[in-house]
Amino acid sequence: MTPFVLLWFALMPVISMVSPLQAHAAENAGSRELPDQAVKTHLKSYLDRLDRLDASSSSSRLEIDGQLQRFYRALDYRVAWTNRNAIKRLVEVIAESVDDGLKPSDYHYDEIRDFAQNPPESPALKARADLLMTDAIFSLLSHMRLGKVMPRSLDPNWNIPAPKPGVNHDQSLMMAVMGGKFPEMISSLRRSSPGYLPLRKALASYRKVAGEGGWQSVYQGPQIEKVGQVDRRMPIIRQRLIVSGDLSPDAPLAKTNALPADSSASGVAPAPPIPPAQVYTQELFDAVKAFQQGHGLSVDGVIGIETLNAMNYPATLRIDQIRVNLERERWHSAILGSTYVMVNIPAYTVEYVRDNVVRWNSRVIVGKPETQTPVFSAQIQSVIYNPQWVIPSGILVKEAIPAIRKDIGYLDKHRLTIVDSNGKPVDPNRVNWSQYSKGGFPYRLVQASGDDGSLGRIKFNMPNRFTVYMHDTPTKPLFERARRAYSHGCVRVDRPFELAELLLRNPETWSLPKIQAAINTGKTRTIPLSVKAPVFFLYQTAFADGGRISFRDDIYNRDKELLDALNSNKDRRSVEEAAR
Repeated sequence: MTPFVLLWFALMPVISMVSPLQAHAAENAGSRELPDQAVKTHLKSYLDRLDRLDASSSSSRLEIDGQLQRFYRALDYRVAWTNRNAIKRLVEVIAESVDDGLKPSDYHYDEIRDFAQNPPESPALKARADLLMTDAIFSLLSHMRLGKVMPRSLDPNWNIPAPKPGVNHDQSLMMAVMGGKFPEMISSLRRSSPGYLPLRKALASYRKVAGEGGWQSVYQGPQIEKVGQVDRRMPIIRQRLIVSGDLSPDAPLAKTNALPADSSASGVAPAPPIPPAQVYTQELFDAVKAFQQGHGLSVDGVIGIETLNAMNYPATLRIDQIRVNLERERWHSAILGSTYVMVNIPAYTVEYVRDNVVRWNSRVIVGKPETQTPVFSAQIQSVIYNPQWVIPSGILVKEAIPAIRKDIGYLDKHRLTIVDSNGKPVDPNRVNWSQYSKGGFPYRLVQASGDDGSLGRIKFNMPNRFTVYMHDTPTKPLFERARRAYSHGCVRVDRPFELAELLLRNPETWSLPKIQAAINTGKTRTIPLSVKAPVFFLYQTAFADGGRISFRDDIYNRDKELLDALNSNKDRRSVEEAAR
């Protein structure tokens, strides 16, 4: 007997005792009707048709379809949804999916709601209704656990494994339907990520703002640079900052209605008093800085073009941005673990989390749009002091060799040495550089370590197929910029020695002073980590940041493609077509 059938018999006494809201079986097991053979025939026919349609389905759709096949096979193709209270609760749960940035239409909302209000009478419609309701729950559970969109469908290089279902997953699905546990199961998935609920709450808040017409645009004009400055746009800016939560609605206005100091003495008709609402107060200045911090802008309190553009970004587009990042949270919330290093690429930040507590964070520099830092996971295995840099093949062909062909002095200027496969130096004058303009260079180009070396004084060794890693950098002034996409794909870390101390977990041997002393010797040295650290390079353009939601520019233009996939109804259609 299959696990589903065994579970069905195990659940029978339980189901007969639970409330009507929870149970989908008949309310009185003793009065259960014999299976409707016509409905059973239709159900089996629909599932057979679904199996034939699976050839063009996504992998996530295939998984759900397999669950449907096993579920109904275990029930011998009986209908599962016979309790109207449970169906009513199902309609409510599907409607609530919009609060997670999902689309109720993906779970056959309109049709199931109609079935709830007007129960079908024909065998064909009874079978269709039952199949759509079960598919709705299986799909919603899958989307809440893993996300609706498969990351690899958008990024072929995606290497972060999705969490596999437990050995009792089929039994859990049976309990979700037959035991009425689906609301609790969905709620538990929603609570699994500390970054998820704040985004979900923000989605509701921004939808409320959009429903009320959004915020008034602030028209462009001269920069507002300092406290006390007067500007007619200030009331609009004030209201915008209240909406975003950066300014309290009770923040005081300026305490002045004063005339210009010399207006009466000059004999000129006095100027009208300055409206307090038009004055740039200290409270507004502080609120603007908080707004800038939350949007990845220069935090200087100056209201210029970039700050106004961020203020004027429509609430409807912020809703899309939050929905996209809720989906990303579903992708990785279950795989981070309790201890890890995480780089958020568009936020230009890295943080080290140990035992679910952020122990350290810092600014980083990431790849330029044309040399993007990939989204992936790896393990930091060691820390290298005074690392040498072996120029990657891409940089070699596109930059180094063309520069060397123009000026052989490029090698000395950048302290580069040519070495063969045995590590022996090669005379650059004996290399036919023009021969390798399109690749095939048989040697390595190595840059010596040092303060002015591309890797700086420390590198975090994390083997991966992208040849991307984190390291120190001589270009430290770039960390002062708000936007920091300047690298060839690797991640340059501000304050990397602090991260090394935390990862090495041995303050007696490798305290900050001792790390610095080892680096000062100038010797290249590799220190293995006693506990390898998982590292994740992720892409979040909206995320929880303390008690607020922060937004960042979509520097690699990835949000739109994910939004389009999130809005697609392709997978839903296959089930609806099969049950016709």
